[in-house]
Amino acid sequence: MKIRNLCLLLVALGISLSSVQAQEMSWRKHRKLALQLEKEGDYFAAAENFRMAWEKKQSKEELIYKAAENYFRLSDYRNAAEAYQHVPANFNNDPLIKLKYARALKQDGQYDKARGVFEEVADTYTGPDKAILQDIVRVELRGIDLTRDIAANLDRRMEILHPGVMVNSESDEFGPTPVGEDQIWFTSTTGDQARIYESQRQGRNWTKAANPSGFPVVDGGQYANGGMSPDNQRFYFTICNNDSGWNGTNTRCEIYVTKRSANGWTAPERLPDYINVQGVNTTQPFVAHSNGQEYLYFSSNREGGRGGLDLWYVTRDLGIDNLDYTFPVNLGPVINSLGDEISPYYNSEEGIIYFSSNGHPSIGGMDIFKATGGEVSWSTPENLGMPINSAANDYGYVRNANGLGGFFASNRVFGGEKTNTRHDDIFEFSVGGRQITLKANVYDQATGSLLDNIAVSLYQIFDDGKENLLITKDFSSGSYLFELLPNRRFRVEIAREGYQAGGYVFATDDPSTYAYGQPLFLQAEAGAVVDQTEEPPATDGGFMTESGTTGGNNTEVVQPDRVGTNAATPFPDNGVEYTARGSSNKDKLEYSSSAPRYEGTYFRVQVAALRSYDPNNSKFSGLPDYGILSTEYIDARKLTRVMVGDYFSESEASFALDELRSLFSNAYIVRYDDGVRYGRVNL
Repeated sequence: MKIRNLCLLLVALGISLSSVQAQEMSWRKHRKLALQLEKEGDYFAAAENFRMAWEKKQSKEELIYKAAENYFRLSDYRNAAEAYQHVPANFNNDPLIKLKYARALKQDGQYDKARGVFEEVADTYTGPDKAILQDIVRVELRGIDLTRDIAANLDRRMEILHPGVMVNSESDEFGPTPVGEDQIWFTSTTGDQARIYESQRQGRNWTKAANPSGFPVVDGGQYANGGMSPDNQRFYFTICNNDSGWNGTNTRCEIYVTKRSANGWTAPERLPDYINVQGVNTTQPFVAHSNGQEYLYFSSNREGGRGGLDLWYVTRDLGIDNLDYTFPVNLGPVINSLGDEISPYYNSEEGIIYFSSNGHPSIGGMDIFKATGGEVSWSTPENLGMPINSAANDYGYVRNANGLGGFFASNRVFGGEKTNTRHDDIFEFSVGGRQITLKANVYDQATGSLLDNIAVSLYQIFDDGKENLLITKDFSSGSYLFELLPNRRFRVEIAREGYQAGGYVFATDDPSTYAYGQPLFLQAEAGAVVDQTEEPPATDGGFMTESGTTGGNNTEVVQPDRVGTNAATPFPDNGVEYTARGSSNKDKLEYSSSAPRYEGTYFRVQVAALRSYDPNNSKFSGLPDYGILSTEYIDARKLTRVMVGDYFSESEASFALDELRSLFSNAYIVRYDDGVRYGRVNL
């Protein structure tokens, strides 16, 4: 039995190799196992065993070096950085160890550490290509400098979605191509072979990926990276070397075209030799039509480029159905760098090309950029910033036909849906979506009044407990707001002259939560004179209560006894009017409503309780921006409650309340348990 098969058998039996055998195996056995796994292409298991061997024999530096190299080739940035830090510079005559260490730190989001190592590389490297290396380091440092501005100026219109397991897998998925309003073709390497698949959106979900109907049979080789012509009559894609499985952009590919026919698609035709140069990687085609010409953009490491992979284009006359293209033209030095440029997408309506590069200043490895122009005349590329880009690799950006969203590929971590950076997934984005935010207020502990002129520092906390300062920003009011990335731990520290500093720690690990933050009350320092003339906010402020009287501070507030459970399962009869009764001692009125109901605990914001409710009243027109507008009618009081929701976490409800109080100063949060109103709560 092969060693790899033994490992797989142990996993199938629920037995951990590291927990059962690691304590018994000597470092030599771990090394032997690692070498065999590496030979078989199981690089992660190989890296793990090299690491375990080194932990038992730390004098053998080649073991931790081999672990680092295998983690790095898999884009496992966290483990690679952890391993590289133990490898001496120039070990094994590898002059780029420290550069790889710095890049692993950067792509793990450890920007301050990465900066120090990059600077060390620039100062200590003595190779004959030192000038080139220093240029590379300068670009990397400029990318790190970008992170502060980008993190503070996220595109708040953008929502990032993960299509789920019907599209994505533990293998690589990339090359998304919209071929209809709710359909995409893309590449997956499931089974260690790159193939093109399709999936259809049905409501909020996607159908299980399958080979496109009528797609031609490809004999031998792998096929990937497709691009559909705007008239849907031609599909360009690549057939790639099949000798050693899929190896990302290092896999040698050539461009083919298939044409739509009455029976599906024609047999693939290889593009001419002057495009598909022998021994060269020619890949990732994208097609645009303009002024009677078809423009075919692609990425290639052919001779005449500036760096590794460059962007090129050819054209052909749309009036003739042939394969007669112009000779390839390089997009020029404004677009192409000393690094790699891949995945071109040209939006003809905008006159903008989108592409990915690791040679321009990036916040990660491969970032997505855009530039205005055409052919060989382009503006300076602009980084798209977060949330499209991340500390990981991001590429394959393409828009939907309606221009309000699209797709890209990334190996980023994404909540509980994608937990490591070792493989690429398809992601969807939409303009106008909701982003993860940190928003809260800061108050004087003694008076309850809002504090002005605060300084807020945001730190990221890593698994080893170490912290990295992301940004420090002054806010003239007592409210602060930042955009955040998912699946991270953060610490907030707030300072104000004359007050003791305060803060808290939180994690953005809840896929259903978009708003985080908590109110903070700062204590004045002894003897300090502070200028706070603002009165604390009224708790009710004349709001009409459901008893029919005007409320003041005598309104009793029910305190929550449990937190939200991230409810998401709707009742099967949603939309049908029902009658229920409040379940708390202070909220026992019977009400009728047709608002959605869910299992578990969730929240709504009540903005009004009215004798006469007119849904067409202009003061309610903006409420749908914050959620679903619903009502509850109390027959005993002849009142209509006006509600906005639904929110499935305390932080999301609190965020909505803060926003809605700018429109309805007496709004408050109501909790629901398994579809039944509990009552007003303070969160």
